[in-house]
Amino acid sequence: MTAPGRPPRVALLAALACAVSACGVGHRAAPEATSPSPTAAISSPAPATTSSAVPRGLPDLSRLDERDATAVSKAALTLMWTVDSAIDHGQQDAYQRATPLLDSVYKAVIADEGGGGIPGQWSRHRAYAKVRLTRQIVQGDVPADTPKLAHRQWRIDVTPTGRDGWKDAPVHATAFVTLRRDGPDDPWRVSAVGTT
Repeated sequence: MTAPGRPPRVALLAALACAVSACGVGHRAAPEATSPSPTAAISSPAPATTSSAVPRGLPDLSRLDERDATAVSKAALTLMWTVDSAIDHGQQDAYQRATPLLDSVYKAVIADEGGGGIPGQWSRHRAYAKVRLTRQIVQGDVPADTPKLAHRQWRIDVTPTGRDGWKDAPVHATAFVTLRRDGPDDPWRVSAVGTT
């Protein structure tokens, strides 16, 4: 488990890389991860055929309550972890879909790190990452939410799923999300994500 304040640089699909037994697509952690709290959600993109398409099943950002730290953290993680070999060149494409929910510092971290490529096995099966998030109680010595700072913790289950019926073993991770905002009426933005 990643301790709050410790800067983990874990790759998501580096975790998936092990499960997919090809090369994974990498999920980045934040410059600084702090703990969080619990709920459940499922996202599974439907087939897409063009490179300009966006996976279906992703959160609708136009309907997102950006004053709800839990909703923002869940939407950001879903976007970051939903990689689709039919339309994405790599993990970076998924991260780019999440940038509206990230603060400027974390956007720069994402841009600097790049992303892993799509595993060949995924491409052969036109696979996507079927993502399920379950909110958890924040573990460890983490301060309570304030009007400008919040922490959330999620269990992430990712199942590589091919459009031809192929499935690989699910990959599991825990994500610690730190969110910040300027004032109590401003929207929450993700400022760090750490994974174990």
